[in-house]
Amino acid sequence: MPERFVFPVRYEPAAMRAAVNAFTLRALVSEKPALAAAPLALIALSCAMLAYSGDGEDAALLFLGALAVLAIFVGGGWRMHQRAMREKIAAARGHISSARLFDDGIVIDAGGQVPGGAPLLEWKSVKAVWPAGPVLLLILASRRFVALPIDRAPREAVEFLMARVAAA
Repeated sequence: MPERFVFPVRYEPAAMRAAVNAFTLRALVSEKPALAAAPLALIALSCAMLAYSGDGEDAALLFLGALAVLAIFVGGGWRMHQRAMREKIAAARGHISSARLFDDGIVIDAGGQVPGGAPLLEWKSVKAVWPAGPVLLLILASRRFVALPIDRAPREAVEFLMARVAAA
């Protein structure tokens, strides 16, 4: 399995924070806006009906409680991704990181984090590619992604990656 492209990757904390922010915002709002708005609309409708029936104080408490729970879950998910990214950056510090693109997939060696070398991430397991500034987000599942800095990547390598993911 010959390598098509090899390029160095550098995980900068600011770029990774921006990548996590972009993933969180897009995953929650941009990808499925109706799915994000429906629970909020149902909560608002329930509160309006409760207020209309004469229980305005209960409606306000319900609405505030629902917003608090929503903020806790969204904030917790965002914080979890931020912490995981910080740990990966800390583990890669001082090591040479690289990305190798093959016909079958991509290997991102992020500073020797995996004993024995990084595994092959097959193209068919990448559901989508989201650009996030100097980083591409390789989406693996609704809550899983791999950040790939492309500031040192040749343009042909990025085009090859996008074409392979689209074809898979």
